[in-house]
Formats: sequence, structure tokens, C-alpha cells
Amino acid sequence: MKNKLNEAFDNVDDKYVSETADMPKKSKKLKIAVIAAALAAVAVISFAVGALFARNGKSGIIDDTEQIPATTVEPFTDREGNYSGAKFMSLADTSFTARMVYGKDYISNKKNYWDSADKLEAFFDRLSKKLLDGEENGVVSPVNIYMALSLLAECTAGSSRDQILDVIGVQSIEELREMTKLIWLYNSRDDEYGRSLLANSIWLTSGLPVNENCVNTLKNDYYASSFAGDFTDANYKNALKQWLSDQTKGLLDDCINELEIPDQTLVALASTLYYKTKWAYEFREAEDGVFKGKGGDQKCVYNKKTVENYVYKGDGFTAYYERLPDENEMWFFLPDDGKTVSDVLKTDLVSYTKGDMAGKYYEVTIRMPDFDVDYNEQITGVLKDLGIADCMSSTKADFSSLSDDDLFLGSVIHAARFRADKDGVEGAAYTVSELTGAAESTPPKYDFTLDKPFVFMVANGGAPLFVGCVNEL
Repeated sequence: MKNKLNEAFDNVDDKYVSETADMPKKSKKLKIAVIAAALAAVAVISFAVGALFARNGKSGIIDDTEQIPATTVEPFTDREGNYSGAKFMSLADTSFTARMVYGKDYISNKKNYWDSADKLEAFFDRLSKKLLDGEENGVVSPVNIYMALSLLAECTAGSSRDQILDVIGVQSIEELREMTKLIWLYNSRDDEYGRSLLANSIWLTSGLPVNENCVNTLKNDYYASSFAGDFTDANYKNALKQWLSDQTKGLLDDCINELEIPDQTLVALASTLYYKTKWAYEFREAEDGVFKGKGGDQKCVYNKKTVENYVYKGDGFTAYYERLPDENEMWFFLPDDGKTVSDVLKTDLVSYTKGDMAGKYYEVTIRMPDFDVDYNEQITGVLKDLGIADCMSSTKADFSSLSDDDLFLGSVIHAARFRADKDGVEGAAYTVSELTGAAESTPPKYDFTLDKPFVFMVANGGAPLFVGCVNEL
């Protein structure tokens, strides 16, 4: 099963390979962008094409014997599969689904997935409330951020990793890996019922020494494909942006075009999750109406249908959901009179949907307007409030699992978009985490004051142009 991403790699020619040879090693501060785009729109089914690293003790160093010839730099142009500027080395097979892996044991193993999801309820609830508090319109992807933090945890050690695991709600990195695999497998499908596929990739600077074990773990346990190039080359940046655009099917192109990838970046981790499906029962009617928005009444057209289903009463809201064809659920929470969306968000909605609430069976007429909401915010403060602090400290951060360089987490950007209409739902999101070189420890102070006779010299290398002394002013 192949898609356009596979075809792009199949059709790579000699000119492409020569133009994306490794860059010479450069000395610069290490910046790592961890980029996650979730709920995207293209399945990524990859295959292995070669080894990533040459052996060099505990680290792998990408060969730097060739230079990239000068090429014409084109801007990100939305041309699907255009990855000129990036040398691909290893493409992980991301075609696995739970049905493929477990076969006849798919149902029995699903309990492990449910148990894993149950452990994440508290994290998802806290995260959603923090991110959406005070938003007029907005959407976030807790699963996307979970995946980004999982990749981040894999690159950290010590208290930096412990804090991430504690916030997510797991006891060890081994448990996190197993949970991530289950989430991957049980959210991967591409059939007549829906499309939901995850993909990860690693974008490396040629010549960068990294911990090979860490990168191999990202490949084997997180299904991460590998690329190499130079982030000072606009072609390489555009290749990464094009990859993000392909995975999100253009839904976040405005954000991707604005995404700044600093020249100092040495590694980028990109994670995507495609999601798109239709309604199990279509909206076959339309009805003019008024939406009583926070800013006033708005005329609109409602999509309308009547079905027999349950309605649930929560703390300050009424809830309704439909099962989607892909086995997922689409929930709606309507605040009670006198309550607001903020009041509803303060409740544990994720935990509520997994609870044993009792509903009443009705002939339900549902009217839903088309909606298209988005989000694009810096969430570093939110993560710090949740308890991830050491990663952001230049003196406490520990990224030794990835590199021996001193690194700390500089910023985290989360962008998301979700839309629904009479035909179905579609969404996309990404999370960008930037790691920068940690500042050196402050040296002891020393007072050097020329308050007595002194000697001076002007030298050109070892040839002194001037030597003198000052005994009096």
C-alpha cells in the first residue's frame, strides 16, 4: 500500500541524490526543533532504504566528505512530494495497524490500548483545560502533544525525563514506549471507514554527532524515518515544510509558511497523525437558523438529521455523541442555561466520556452548523505549569540521551485546526519544540583595573607591531 510520499521516494533520480549529499560539518550551537503535526490528511507508508549512521563508538556521525552543490532555492510551494534539499537515509515502515499486527487477537489486545488510554485521561484533561482556558474559538490536539512529549522524553535523561513521565502519568520510559506503540497501532487505518495514520521523521544536520542508540530507538519504537541536510540551506527547510504540508493535507499551510526554522537548528523531530472520516449517518437536511454566539446573534444554516440515540446529563451541560464509521466517537457538549463554555471545559471531559454515565434514549434531532476552528499558541508556560520545568532550565536540563552537548527547551509552539460539515470531519495539528544550547556556567569574578604602570602590545599573530609601557598618565 503506497501513497504519494512513497512514490516521491521511488522516483528520486541521480540529480536529486547528488544535490542532497551531506554538508560539511559546521561548528554551531545545537538547536533541536521537535515538530509534531497531528490529525493530518495523508497516510505515510514508508520502507527502509539504508543505514543511517557510520559507527563511531557510542555516537553516529553522518559522513561529511561531500558538499551540496549550489542549487536554485525555491520557496515552499505546496507541491506534494517535493523534498529536494533533503537526503533520505532510512524510511521506517509505518503501514502497521493493530489489525495487521494482532490479527485474530485484535479485540483481546485492544484492552491493553484502553488501559493505556485510561492512564492518560488525567493528563489529557489537565492539558485541555490549560490550553483552551480563555479561548474564544480554539482547538488543540492532546494526542499530538502527547506524542511530541514522548519523543522529547526519549531524548532526555535524569530529572528532565522524570518530570515529563510524571506529567504524562507513566512510571518508566519502557512503559511510555509500549503505550506509544499501542496508540500508534490502534489509531492507524486507511480503509472505507476512515483514514487515521501516524508518521514520525528525524531531520538531521550532516556531520552532527548524536547518540545512535537514541535515534535507533526513535526509529524502531516510534517508526521514525530519517533525513539529512543543512538547516542553513533553504532547500532543506522547504523539504521539511513540504513534508509537514503533505502530512496535514494543506490544512495548516498558513502556519507552515510562517514556521521559522532557525539556521542554528541541527535536528528536527516531526510527528504526524492523519485523521479524516465521514458521518455514519449523514446530514440530509438543512435549516436556516440563528447561532447565539458570545458576541451576538449570527444567522447560519444548520445541518439537520433525526436519529434514535442517547442524550447524557453532565455537571452543567448536556452531552451527545455519535459513533463514527472508524470506531471513534464524535462528542458534543452543550452548556446549560447560565453556564458557559469555560464552565464546561473546567470539568474532566475526557474522563467523563470514559465513565459509566447513564443516558436517556430519545429520537434526537440534531442541528449542527458548519464550523472551522484553529489554534496557534506558545505553550511553554502551560507545560511548565503542568510540571515540566527542568527541560527549560539552562542549568538543570538533561538531554544526554540524545547528545552530550548542553541543551535546554527554549520554546514549544502548538498549532491546530479542525473543521466539520455535513460530509464529515477533518483536522490537523503540529507541535514545535526548540532545544537550544545551554549557557555555560558563570565563571568567578575578577577585577582587572589599569590603575598602576602597565605594558601594552599590538601584535599581528606572533609579530608585535607595537610594544610599550605606561608609567605615568
